[in-house]
Parts: sequence; structure tokens; C-alpha cells
Amino acid sequence: MKTRTILLADDNEDSRDVYATLFDGLLDPDARVLDYVNAGHNPQFILRVGGGLERMDATGLPIGLLAGRGYLARSVALAAGDMLFFYTDGCVEAENAAGEMFGTSRLEQLLLQRSRDAGDDAHVRVEREIASFRAGREPFDDATMMVVNVG
Repeated sequence: MKTRTILLADDNEDSRDVYATLFDGLLDPDARVLDYVNAGHNPQFILRVGGGLERMDATGLPIGLLAGRGYLARSVALAAGDMLFFYTDGCVEAENAAGEMFGTSRLEQLLLQRSRDAGDDAHVRVEREIASFRAGREPFDDATMMVVNVG
């Protein structure tokens, strides 16, 4: 099998039209450290065991948007009981009948509420609230979520 490396910015006549966002992380469960790069993706979240929400904002541009740009890697220390919440843009870009987006602010409020309500599954609550917000309107993008409870 022949392999080929594709450089998004170099292989496109107009690289502004083709790019990808990416959140990549490596969790060391023993040290409770998450190393990550956020290439233009939505902010991902850490719900702290003691309360509060921490955003993992972009550390660089989307992949393929501008060639030759680097990505800043960040490390974050975690505590037992913290929760990591990862999601795709389809969650916050879900629209209601009026064309209004669900938005990051609503998501943050739900996650903060979850941090006060022990025992509730964050992804279940978010999925339910997004469906209620859409009120039957069909989604135009996938909505994927993942929760990691730090032990």
C-alpha cells in the first residue's frame, strides 16, 4: 500500500476554503495531567471538583488555514473528581426554529449546573437540552460528546 502525506494548505488552490479544527489531548491518569493542543476547535471544558468551569481555548489556528503556523501545547493539572467535557461544534451550533444557535454560553451554564447536581450525567443533560432547544428542528451537523471523570 502506498502512503501519501497531504498538506492541506499546499494541496488546495484556495486554502481558506478547506481547513479542519482539531482538539488533541494526551491524559496521564497516574499524574492527573492533560497535555493538549486546540487547533481552532471550540473550547473544551474542565469541571473542577471544588466548583467552577475551566475553558481549554484554542492554542492555534485551524489546520490548513495558514501554512507554517505552529501550535502551542498546554498542560493542565487535574484533581480526582474533576470532569473533562469534550464536544463537537454541532452541539453549540444546533439551531431552533428562529435560527438561533444553542451557543457556548448555554452549554457553559448547563455544565456549571451539572457541577452542583451530583450524580447527573453531563452528556445526557446536554443532549436533552439541545433536543429541547431545537424543538423538532433537524440538526444540520453531528453533535458528539465525551465525558471523562478523573479518578
